Amino acid sequence: MKHRFKAFLFLLYFAQGIYGPYLVVFFSQKGFSGAQIGLMLGAMPISSILFQPLWGYLSDILHQRRILVLIGSLGVAAASLGLFYAQSFWGALLFLILFSVMLAPIVPINTAMVMDYLEETGEPETFSLFRLWGSLGFGVSSILIAGLFLDKIHVYFGWFMVVNFLLLGGLNLTLPEGGQSFSSLGGKGLGEILKNSEFMIFMAGSVMIGATLGINLNYHALHLQLLDVTPWLIGAIVSIQALVEIPFMLMVPSLMRRFSLPLLILAGAVALPVRWLLYIVLTEPVWIMLAQIINGISTLSFFVVALSYVDQLVSPQWRATGQSVYSVMLWGFGSGLGAFIGGNFLDWFGVESVWYLSLVLGLIGLGLYLVGFGIRKRAEPGNTSKA
Repeated sequence: MKHRFKAFLFLLYFAQGIYGPYLVVFFSQKGFSGAQIGLMLGAMPISSILFQPLWGYLSDILHQRRILVLIGSLGVAAASLGLFYAQSFWGALLFLILFSVMLAPIVPINTAMVMDYLEETGEPETFSLFRLWGSLGFGVSSILIAGLFLDKIHVYFGWFMVVNFLLLGGLNLTLPEGGQSFSSLGGKGLGEILKNSEFMIFMAGSVMIGATLGINLNYHALHLQLLDVTPWLIGAIVSIQALVEIPFMLMVPSLMRRFSLPLLILAGAVALPVRWLLYIVLTEPVWIMLAQIINGISTLSFFVVALSYVDQLVSPQWRATGQSVYSVMLWGFGSGLGAFIGGNFLDWFGVESVWYLSLVLGLIGLGLYLVGFGIRKRAEPGNTSKA
């Protein structure tokens, strides 16, 4: 069963290594203007904001996680075909919204399924050993696409997505359902999540952090192109940020036994502004590639440790809902905010200005985390556990 979860995560992030860094290139090759591309990119997180919490809520109350992930996988495959054939802006926008809506449930629901499985097997601290397969998938696909298909990505993008998500949908049906049925839940959990001040402050900080990550995802490749970096080297720089995550993730079980979750999250929140500062001052590709090592720390914090932290803040029966809210704050509202504001900074001040923006937003996120963790510390005086 462990191998199936790992294969699922590899395929899921293999797809993200294609649509994440190179969706802008895909639309550019199809002849859409910068304004049209910006509007489409902005539509993705808005769609996620509206629908991802709903998907997670349905997952928790209906206890049909595999069916919902299957629906999402088939929907992404269909939307990818639509993007491939779409010739008009409005057609592409419609299919991109469908792509985003159908993609929304897959990551948080699968995360909840993995955590349920690890809880049942008594290995909750080993989540990172599963998630590292996602990093490997992202790294492999991003370098292959840039090196072999970037000049013709408008030809291959749709078919890569179709095959990938059909495989995901089939593999998902072999995974254990996990979770609890609605009959054991009552109906108060969602309200309790929204009333949890520590949870909501953490979500506010995650919006700021997500904005910086969204800026990096959308504008880093453009920044490298303006530095006259070759396509293969762009692929290497994009992929290395995922590959360096693997050794960090191997260390997570040991780190989580030695340090508190807030401390590990703060390590990533401090590392990110350092990364954006390096992007401002570095112009040589080899040094930029070395700066990507910092991504391993931030990924450990926000894509592994933070998931466990969120899991502690909500009741187990509302696990998928909590993970969905965190995902939509980080990658939905946060990433969309960063992409929108970053686009304006790009037009007004040039590409370097987006890293100054990321630096400021990252420091705001760090401050909000400190406030939230302070509330937790005051509520549990003398607590030295990982909670």
